[in-house]
Amino acid sequence: MPAGRPSKYDPSYCQELVDHMATGASATSFAAEIDVDRSTLTEWADKHPEFSLALSRGKAKCAAWWEKMGRSSASNGTGNATMIVFGLKNMSDDWRDKTETQHSGEVAVTSVTRTIVDPREP
Repeated sequence: MPAGRPSKYDPSYCQELVDHMATGASATSFAAEIDVDRSTLTEWADKHPEFSLALSRGKAKCAAWWEKMGRSSASNGTGNATMIVFGLKNMSDDWRDKTETQHSGEVAVTSVTRTIVDPREP
């Protein structure tokens, strides 16, 4: 028998998570709703492929909600533009300011030249 507290994971959380995030809410907000730490959701996603898929679907639904709010705000001039910008940047990878660059390959050093300068010489 494994040690530790039994998991609170319930397969019904998959659809509940997607539905929750479809309203523009975060995964952290869902964790609060079911009274678990945010890190617990990450652990469940690592252990349960169906929950990992639900989390991905939830993120897409959340991003779609924020995009819809942004389009609505832009076309009718209502809403809080700052809130929408932050929602989009934080809830959707497509709207982030930060870009990541990965470098590959090797750097070869062919020679090193060292010059020693005597500080007493002009």
